[in-house]
Amino acid sequence: MLKELDELYRNISCCRKCPLALERINPVRDGGDPGKATVVFVGEAPGANEIKHGIPFAGEAGKKLNHYLAEAGLARSDIYITNVVRCRPTANSGRRNRTPGREIPLCGEWLNRELEIISPGTVVTLGNVALRWLCGKKYGIGDWHGRLIIAPSFSIYPMYHPAAAIYRRDLEDLILSEFRELGRYLGRVGL
Repeated sequence: MLKELDELYRNISCCRKCPLALERINPVRDGGDPGKATVVFVGEAPGANEIKHGIPFAGEAGKKLNHYLAEAGLARSDIYITNVVRCRPTANSGRRNRTPGREIPLCGEWLNRELEIISPGTVVTLGNVALRWLCGKKYGIGDWHGRLIIAPSFSIYPMYHPAAAIYRRDLEDLILSEFRELGRYLGRVGL
């Protein structure tokens, strides 16, 4: 499995399917062990901190994610984290992140292959981009967060992106409760 993932990431680091590749500085790859991971978390795209450190969820959203994982009885060593889009989509001359658009179908195939290699039992989508890539455009996080979706290859557990609680503090309790529920579903915390 690791050899296949290494090969996949070599191909991703050489990808030139979209203009984001021209700005790619540092490939972002999870350091977790996919063979030991009980679940795969899928985010949207790397941000500035992720590019700087070369790992997913390295900034404030990463701190939130670590806190939420603890509430679910999980640690980063228990999970594998990836993104739909592999390069940082920016706006305002690179000064801020933007939601990916046209890059999604180009990068999404990388994610499909990655999930095929890892073959997880559960995939947690963080936000709309990941949910819609895996389930279709009719799925929105506002309607599907915290609701288990049974897909042909794995179960999908849609969650709000951890950054949502940074920008909308009213979501904090909801996200915490849904991570606790995820922990129960995965058998990591008591019922």
